[in-house]
Amino acid sequence: MEDQLAKQTKFMVLKECLAKMKTLVDDAKKCYAEEVTLDEEMMLVDGCFILELFYGHRTSTGPQTDPLCYGFTFGKVISDLVLLENQIPFFVLETLFPLIVGRIVDRPDEDWSLTNYMRWCYANSIMPERNSNSSGGAKKSGWCSPSDFVLGVFGSAAAAKEEEGVQSGKNIDHYRTAKYYHHILHNLHYCYLPRDQTKTKISSQIEMPSASELDYAGVKFVPDAGNDLFKFKFSEPKGLFRWCCRAHFVITPLTIKDSTESLLRNLIAFEQCCPRISQHITSYAEVMDMLVNTDKDIQVLERAGVLRNWLGATEDATDLFNKICKEIIVGEHFNDTCIKATEYSKHFWPKNMAHVRRTYFDSPWTFIAFVVGFIAFVISLVGFVRDSIKKG
Repeated sequence: MEDQLAKQTKFMVLKECLAKMKTLVDDAKKCYAEEVTLDEEMMLVDGCFILELFYGHRTSTGPQTDPLCYGFTFGKVISDLVLLENQIPFFVLETLFPLIVGRIVDRPDEDWSLTNYMRWCYANSIMPERNSNSSGGAKKSGWCSPSDFVLGVFGSAAAAKEEEGVQSGKNIDHYRTAKYYHHILHNLHYCYLPRDQTKTKISSQIEMPSASELDYAGVKFVPDAGNDLFKFKFSEPKGLFRWCCRAHFVITPLTIKDSTESLLRNLIAFEQCCPRISQHITSYAEVMDMLVNTDKDIQVLERAGVLRNWLGATEDATDLFNKICKEIIVGEHFNDTCIKATEYSKHFWPKNMAHVRRTYFDSPWTFIAFVVGFIAFVISLVGFVRDSIKKG
């Protein structure tokens, strides 16, 4: 009897979902530039597959539970879902979510929206894995609330907008629905935007030195410990001892995987196709293209902890950044950062201090030799002064 009731319930849910999809077919077709073959059954199958993938990844404990929702296969599938040509209207998924996932009895994270499940799946797709417990509101069990998760793992633009909505009395779910996002790629793009998006048009004349050249000029590359993603910041030393300190080029850490190029290309393509969308990712890729010219530049950024290359060969990472920005419209961010770094690299004092550090402080042996030589010089100088005083 229970099995029969379960089958009847599933049939009723399926029938209800099909009816809902039938009402959305015409609206879904309008979302595509070209005429597409689309019906309610196709939309239902695609939508159910994506929802199962998102929910399964959140609830599965490993490949033994569900191979599709974990491991290598899962990574390939979610990479395919962000291809610009594979996007499905977000309102299709939003409509199916309460009918399917919302009806799961004793569902973990009952207050999670579709956007939360999606962000969880893509949390470590391009950034180094972060500990969810690093957020102040995270629980020791490893669970984090949706707001903590957005702040701790994803770009802060989404979190900032949600915080702004809460302060103004708006429902936070307004910023996680199809009214706000066109599709999965749009949602993911918004997650990667930082809180502060300063727009300054990048001139074609700007040619910033590469990472190895900046390193040679005394610039220190530092991984950003904040929550903002795809961000650069250049700061010169200040204070009394600024003459012996190095300028800091702060960059958000990036993990280069097999899926990184595809994700970046599709995010850039999305920005190029939509004039009202921020070109933050495009600007980021342009700056990285200027920083990386040779394999030596990749090695400099790897030593600094800014890059983590999982491609194996350094040449592959170099080619990724050198080819990704060809024939694209210039972005509108990080202009000031590039100018500051370029001007600093031309200064006389930082460049010569960097030369001294490389020559005398690069290894323990050179440092010991420098100290011994300096002591010998001081002894000789004291002896010379003493002899001069005696003669005088």
